[in-house]
Amino acid sequence: MNAHCTKLHLFMDGELSEVEAEGFRHHLPRCPACEGGLRDLLQLELLAARALGTGVSEQPAPQPANNVVTLGAWVRRNARVVAPLAMAASLCAVMVPRMMPVADVPAVVFLENQTTRELEARLSHPRADQWRRYSPMRGGADVADAQQPLPLRPLAEMEERKEFRGIVAAYVLHGQWQQAQAVLAREPASLARDNDLAVVALHEGRPQAALELLDSVVRAEPRHAQALWNRGLALRALNQDARAARDFEQVASLGEPGWSDEARKLAQELRAAAP
Repeated sequence: MNAHCTKLHLFMDGELSEVEAEGFRHHLPRCPACEGGLRDLLQLELLAARALGTGVSEQPAPQPANNVVTLGAWVRRNARVVAPLAMAASLCAVMVPRMMPVADVPAVVFLENQTTRELEARLSHPRADQWRRYSPMRGGADVADAQQPLPLRPLAEMEERKEFRGIVAAYVLHGQWQQAQAVLAREPASLARDNDLAVVALHEGRPQAALELLDSVVRAEPRHAQALWNRGLALRALNQDARAARDFEQVASLGEPGWSDEARKLAQELRAAAP
């Protein structure tokens, strides 16, 4: 065990500094103990949410400032209650066949009930990749509307079905970046995973790392709309405007409703700014 191994719970709760979180992310794939502990903690949290039914937002525990339910600290504060509930739910899951169809994931999970989007990058999950006008959060009345609690029961159900892309998308859209990274660390390798890892890199101000991920995605699938879009963002951040414009023009040529028009506008702006 090294110093990083003591920071697992802090990483899950988003309490590490950017430097510490980056160090833990590098440590995680190299440490079977932390990787297993992370998996167990996520499963316990999501299983507890399923056992509690309506989630922890009805409990008297204090809520984070951004009004998104962080379950890790709540689970540990209430371990005596959660452990029996989680065990009971686990036994029921094993011994009782599921008789009801899986409920539809509510729109709030993927912010489909919003008229604009705050994330400029594109995620891989289809329900998180529906076009809406880009409007970054600037404060005021819109902030309260955007900060809707993330319901935990749908996350537990997606966890049970191993729908990693959906869980990652939900965490990202609700600003829970470290939780999203924790799930990405467990997700099997795929083009979709690399695209979503690039979204995280862009958020962290690491456009070169995002570009390397996205180059490999586009080489494997030249018409990958999300990767082309995100590569355009990475190239723009690296001041490679002409290359960024070409990527956005490729997205525009795909004819996606909304996305194509926005991509065409971004390409025109980049062309105009290019020397």
